[in-house]
Amino acid sequence: MDFKGLWTTIKKNAIHLFKKARKAIKRYIRKLVKHTKAGDYSVLIYTIFALVALILIIVMFANIFSLGGKKKSTLDITTTEVATPADVTEDPQIAAQMALKQQAMDIYSRNKDFIFLVDENHPLAEGYSFEHHTLNCGLDIDKRIYNDFSEMLNACNMAGYEYNIINAYIDKATQTELYNSAVAHYVDQGLLEEEAQAQVGKSVDKPGCSEHETGLAIDLTDVEVLGEEDYKSTRGTDQWLMNNCHKYGFINRYPANKVSVTGVSDEQWQFRYVGREAAEFMAANNLSLEEFMELVQ
Repeated sequence: MDFKGLWTTIKKNAIHLFKKARKAIKRYIRKLVKHTKAGDYSVLIYTIFALVALILIIVMFANIFSLGGKKKSTLDITTTEVATPADVTEDPQIAAQMALKQQAMDIYSRNKDFIFLVDENHPLAEGYSFEHHTLNCGLDIDKRIYNDFSEMLNACNMAGYEYNIINAYIDKATQTELYNSAVAHYVDQGLLEEEAQAQVGKSVDKPGCSEHETGLAIDLTDVEVLGEEDYKSTRGTDQWLMNNCHKYGFINRYPANKVSVTGVSDEQWQFRYVGREAAEFMAANNLSLEEFMELVQ
């Protein structure tokens, strides 16, 4: 078979048909334009319908040939698994922090009577009261903490140390007198009232803002210390109290390494009762009361 001659014949026929089709299309377009200008839109409408039908036929045949004439089964669909929360690996640090927070909240829920802040931003509620217990030294504390406090002092003695209770409960009237007296002292030295209050605020709490009004705070140090001005945290008694107070429900309220958190640098002799469970937790996690409250809030 002469393939070259056959190809030449096909090519000539294709060119001839293309030319005839082009002429027919041109005639049809001229006819379409003529009828449209004359206001007869029937040819235009038929043309549009014909084009739409042609496109649909082409699309239909294209789908049939691309799928091999076979409908797509739902079994052919590949599903993508959706990850569940259990599949997500949690950041260990975040998980540890969440666990610590939950533990703190559980402890707080069981010890709310003893765990709360008292300062200028967190004054005691009006009418706050508790049942008093008077110590041998004549100072009062909250009766609920007496057994734990007594046990701590006995253990301190058994360890070979002697203590001195400098201060405990102070009623609001006495706190008011202490505060006003300190302010008057600075005013007498020439400071304005506001300046005097700012100066006093560094060492004396405003009435209603002192932990000593709770009956839960105790200033406790070595027997040789007669006043706060003689205090030295390096003494054996003070070291023992700092290292062991949590076993009896107390925390060192203003430790030297937490000044940036508590804002108090010179009252390491103050111990505050928060309950054994909370005190153990704070000691184990190196938390001040402020940091504990931040966890639970």
